[in-house]
Amino acid sequence: MSDLKDLIEERLWNFIKRNYNSENYTNAVLDSIQFVGDVIREKSGLDGDGNTLVGAAFGGENPRIKLNKLKTETEKNIQKGIESILRGIYSAYRNPRSHSKTDDSERDAFEIIIFLNHLLKVIDKSTGRFTVDLFLKRVFDEDFVQSKKYSDLLIKDVPSNKYFEITVEIFRAKESGKIHNLKFIWEGLMEKLSENDKKEITSLASEELRFTDSLSKVVRCIALFKDTWEELDEDARLRSENKLIKCIGRGEKSVTGNLNQDAVYATWLPQILKKSLLKSEIADAIYDAIESKDLDKQRLVLDTFGHYFDELEPLAFLESFDHLFEVELKNGNGVIYDFITRRGSKERKIKFKELMDSFVDPSEDNLPF
Repeated sequence: MSDLKDLIEERLWNFIKRNYNSENYTNAVLDSIQFVGDVIREKSGLDGDGNTLVGAAFGGENPRIKLNKLKTETEKNIQKGIESILRGIYSAYRNPRSHSKTDDSERDAFEIIIFLNHLLKVIDKSTGRFTVDLFLKRVFDEDFVQSKKYSDLLIKDVPSNKYFEITVEIFRAKESGKIHNLKFIWEGLMEKLSENDKKEITSLASEELRFTDSLSKVVRCIALFKDTWEELDEDARLRSENKLIKCIGRGEKSVTGNLNQDAVYATWLPQILKKSLLKSEIADAIYDAIESKDLDKQRLVLDTFGHYFDELEPLAFLESFDHLFEVELKNGNGVIYDFITRRGSKERKIKFKELMDSFVDPSEDNLPF
């Protein structure tokens, strides 16, 4: 007799080899049927078993697993025929061996498993309603519609037993797609997860942040976990926040609004500012940027963190932000003047009214007209 291992799919062999090599041929047959059932569940997104599973997966006008286009009578007959054969596998082979003692010979097992391997190939060529790869392709699609309605429609096709796997795969591939697209899907999937699954996902993110040197991964994690940032491990959060605080000192925003890469990363800090463990360090980094007299650095922190100055100012180690504003206004700093004019609080505008009214921009003094 030929070696069964060489005649069937490697994944099927790996699933049955323990019982088959131990000459436990009846259990090897049962293993084979279980494997085919697992493939059907995977491809259909169903959780059933036996004839119920086969009928739901292959039956009806719009089956979850289509073996062909189902246009011609022949194609429809093939679909019905394979459905009937699979039903027969459970009725004639699986159920009797599960409910009564059967002693299959090696030849019996060989012939049954070879036939199951053939059915496995037929199923592999079919079109399933749901696959992980196909779903991820839709998530990372260039034409993804940025709306909750669209993401809900996509998630509706995900079998409940695939929620966790899909969420993990999206996390691992988070740098491949547009983050604003991923956030819609991510939030929808997180609502579906059990509390234990959410903890697993949070642990996965904490472990990545604990060791990664990629600022891109850090900001992607912030985008996905900004509402639950405090649930990540504290050491991972501290390390991530510290990496972004360093970006404040290196970040620049030009007069035309262009950001260097460090500035782009720094702009993600406000997403977690209220939950940050390093607010004092953020305040000091902002203070240093304003005190630097570098207009591009000042422009970045004013535009990015200006809304939070009143909250951060008491945390700064050095003098107040207003002290710096006063010095810069006296020196004719147009960036500070514009900030207070456009975004300053009512109290700040009153405080600096005299300096604002008498403000002279040195650059305008030198104009040739």
